[in-house]
Amino acid sequence: MGAIDWDQIANEAAKQTDAEFNSQLASLTSLNLSDVDAFIKQSNITNANAIKVLKIIDDATISNNSKALAINSVKNGINFLVQLATKVI
Repeated sequence: MGAIDWDQIANEAAKQTDAEFNSQLASLTSLNLSDVDAFIKQSNITNANAIKVLKIIDDATISNNSKALAINSVKNGINFLVQLATKVI
């Protein structure tokens, strides 16, 4: 599988409904659609901000501390990350 183009996904997310975005996010992960729906709603994050968080997580060039600071600056980014982690752990 090639690298994920987060900028393209962000541009598409801006045009998508929540259901379309959640479906796309589910297809990129091992989560099912109902899991994605639930943690998006629980974290109270916008599609655009969810993409920002995922892009930060995926960036191999920055340290974990820098990622934490960057995610903290995204509105509801920490809530989204915690909800995502609860689905993985």
